[in-house]
Amino acid sequence: MVHHAAGTLLLSAASSSRNLRMDPHSQRLTWDRSGNVSGIECIKNSRQKLKAREDRYCEYRVLSLCEPTNYTVRAASPPFSTWILFPQPGGDSAAAAQNVTCKTAGGDALTCHWAVGSAAPSDVQYQLSWIDQGSSRWRACLNYHVDTWGRQVGCRVDGISQYCPELWVHVFGQTRASRIPCSSKVLTFSSLELLRPPNITTRCNETHSQLHWETQSHFNCSFRYTLHIQKALEPPMKDIVLQDTNSFTLLHRGAFMVKIKVEEVLSEASSDWSEPQHFACDSEEEKASSGIWRTSLLMALGTLLALLLAVLLCRRFSVIQRVFPPIPRMRDPTRGHGQHEELVVWDLGPSGQEDCPVAQLQVQEEP
Repeated sequence: MVHHAAGTLLLSAASSSRNLRMDPHSQRLTWDRSGNVSGIECIKNSRQKLKAREDRYCEYRVLSLCEPTNYTVRAASPPFSTWILFPQPGGDSAAAAQNVTCKTAGGDALTCHWAVGSAAPSDVQYQLSWIDQGSSRWRACLNYHVDTWGRQVGCRVDGISQYCPELWVHVFGQTRASRIPCSSKVLTFSSLELLRPPNITTRCNETHSQLHWETQSHFNCSFRYTLHIQKALEPPMKDIVLQDTNSFTLLHRGAFMVKIKVEEVLSEASSDWSEPQHFACDSEEEKASSGIWRTSLLMALGTLLALLLAVLLCRRFSVIQRVFPPIPRMRDPTRGHGQHEELVVWDLGPSGQEDCPVAQLQVQEEP
């Protein structure tokens, strides 16, 4: 223990593990103090300075459980300093989970993946835990994705919008053979969200088209939009950039194509371009003219169809007449030769000539 005339602070470097300590749950660096010691500050990795609270502890918003970090405590009066490493180094870093990546995709779920360390033993197993910015409670993942060897290489966390906008994620490794370091990552939801381009709708009047869209996001509220518009039979317009608005007025009548992409203002995370959407906005005069033109066309088509049907019916009747000509009525031989004798009506058909030879019949009286 180091003694000063005005009082006693902490410990020597040799005994620091007993008196200078880090509590991972409260994320506080604490120490024992006696006497009149003031002006205490904490220094993280010789760079980040934090003033002690009541000269008794330093509280950190983000605390790594994976990377050994130097924490130094220094007093101004009387002058004194000491330090510890937290966590204690150990294990092969090549056995830890590698390339931890996390994404959210337009929903209320976080998906993380990692690769098995190149030096990891065959019985290694990984587990993910996290703590959010506004809490000191650690939570464990429950929904894991496993590879063909049964090793957990991914995790899905549902309902993340209930937590603060930052998470401190840790992937711990476990094995029977040796200690495996963990891997950690600070996640900011606004930068993790995978933005999707919104769908565009339009309303037209006589002079312009009103474009409208809505962006769905759980973690971002400030967006920048880029519109790519091309009118029919014209070269593309210069891209239009808008911020924090979800509408645009296009002074145009006729057909046009539009694409859109969205970008988060702070993180500058951007979506892909949307698929091209095609719209056609006509004025009232153009609609009326188009209606008259369609009506005239339908009337002309109706008249043409009626004429065609009449021609087909006439041709069909003429063919029937030729195939099945009417049978002529014969003179009745049992009747007399009076002037009221009924004659046979003979129809020569349209050709005016008989198709068969006709024999003249004579009626002879019996003796």
